[in-house]
Amino acid sequence: MESHSLEKFTKKFYEDKREFLEENYPGISLHRLMQELQHYSEDEQQKRFFDSLEKGVPLEYIRSRAYFYRSEFIVNENVLIPRNETEILVERAAQFANKLHRSLDERLKFVDVGTGSGAIALSLIQELDFPVDALATDISEDALNVAKKNNFFLRFKYSKDSQLDFIQTDRLAGVTEKFHLIVSNPPYIKEEDDRHKVHGQVESYEPHLALYIKDAKYDQWFTDFFKQVDEALLEEGLFFMEGHEDHLQGQKTLLEQFNFTDVEVIKDYTGRDRFLKGIKKCKN
Repeated sequence: MESHSLEKFTKKFYEDKREFLEENYPGISLHRLMQELQHYSEDEQQKRFFDSLEKGVPLEYIRSRAYFYRSEFIVNENVLIPRNETEILVERAAQFANKLHRSLDERLKFVDVGTGSGAIALSLIQELDFPVDALATDISEDALNVAKKNNFFLRFKYSKDSQLDFIQTDRLAGVTEKFHLIVSNPPYIKEEDDRHKVHGQVESYEPHLALYIKDAKYDQWFTDFFKQVDEALLEEGLFFMEGHEDHLQGQKTLLEQFNFTDVEVIKDYTGRDRFLKGIKKCKN
């Protein structure tokens, strides 16, 4: 489609579908649509773009790319689209790792539990200007394939002496290594009680395995997870997890029942409870 005709079509499309677009794409604008269209030069690609918009497919899935922290990541329906607020987790974890590194006589080790696209693990390892040993786990083989692709394309952005490995497992099951830092953005939405708060676009297109936990299993799921974290974290190591604003205070109380101190719920950019952090206690 010629440039002038495409612009005219896009303006009409935006005007005709504006209510639907604003509902499914918060903050969408005609300018943003025109920007997205720059990625599609062929008529067939442009047609698929508009067809996908009419279905409410997230822009990141349409283009198979999402920007997070300092990099662009491959994404598809097997992984969550990384959110801006999760950058707080990367920033805090990097601050801790950089500070701890100065007092270590060994290589720093961290693990990202439920890595999805690998956005957290890869963003964190890029922030560290010293060699580390890192691990990323996920229960989904399809998700790990996406993370491995992202690692292939972003490998040049972190220290050539660092090592990042991937393991398919449920949380930390079967992982015997010990870590100085454990980060995670696990599923944290109750499948029934919390579902009404989930945006329709998220419900329709993002992977439910990475979103939901059955209500009856919710508390036990996190009890088991925190036990794994307790066993895998070295003394004075940091655990930093993203969670649901309605459940983090209860999970704070739960984490305090394990060997953790300085347990704290941290807010996101909008002032909502978003993260849980704790430091592994020393035995003496």
